[in-house]
Amino acid sequence: MNKQFLRCLTMGVLSVMGLSCASANVSQSQWLEQEKQTIANTSAQLLEQARNYQQQIESYCAKPSSEALLTSQRLWQQNYLAYLPLQSSALGPLVDLKLNWAISYWPDKKDTTGRKVKAALSNAPMPLSDTHSNLRVQEYLLFESLSDQQRCSLLPGAVSRYVSATEQVSSGLQSAELEKLKVEQLRSDVLNSYRLQTSIMLRKYRAMYSAKHSRLRPYQGEAWRANISAQLLAEQLSLLQARYQQGLAPFLASKDGKLAKQVSEQFAALIPLMPSQEPSDEKAKLAVWQQAEPHLAKLDSLFANQIPQALSIELGFNNNDGD
Repeated sequence: MNKQFLRCLTMGVLSVMGLSCASANVSQSQWLEQEKQTIANTSAQLLEQARNYQQQIESYCAKPSSEALLTSQRLWQQNYLAYLPLQSSALGPLVDLKLNWAISYWPDKKDTTGRKVKAALSNAPMPLSDTHSNLRVQEYLLFESLSDQQRCSLLPGAVSRYVSATEQVSSGLQSAELEKLKVEQLRSDVLNSYRLQTSIMLRKYRAMYSAKHSRLRPYQGEAWRANISAQLLAEQLSLLQARYQQGLAPFLASKDGKLAKQVSEQFAALIPLMPSQEPSDEKAKLAVWQQAEPHLAKLDSLFANQIPQALSIELGFNNNDGD
């Protein structure tokens, strides 16, 4: 996938999220209000993208063509990017692992996704479940070498179930729903969503890059069939940086200006180091992956330890923490 195209998509996501640049120091209530609006906008954008994508899949399957397939692949990519700011955040309904899996099932060390799709396409087909109708299942159907008939035997149903999942997410993350939470719970959940995002990014990175064995593992990336795993990870980091600068940074600066600056600098130092080549690329350099990993681990540590301490916010544990 064209890297510039992904960057343009990211800028579009930022615009919808309502993010631009950081403002002056804010109070806790102002911080939480900003976060609620960002979360609501992001979930609404995901739903809008999902519905547009569903219309395209219906159009493609009604009249298959190479051009329609390429458009479907592009809209799939847009959907994945729209989901990344919410991935593993445990915000609202996303505390439910099954709902997360209904959107994207990762990690998937044994390629359960591939086995489920192959079984569904076999002579004795096994229907795809809600959990395994997600974006990674759709990636298989859109990017593997299949006939239009094979793709369209499963895609419309899978995308319909995926849209239903995004409807649940959007409904549960609107401002009115978040207003129902007590302030203590809301601030813990919001801060925890940052920490869970850096954690999942570090897990993705280490899935593709093994420091212990000094090698790259492309097939452990979350979008290896579309060959954009590293690109999605870099874009996810940029999205989190923008959210931090607009939402959390001003509030953190009012409590600990030095720490707020340190976090901003950590983002700024890390983003240029993120690998620009996919781990499957013959030209991918192990040294590049080695260089960025400790910087991402440091960012994760800041959100897991120093920031909660500075704000006196206790982070809860949930299923999205992983193992």
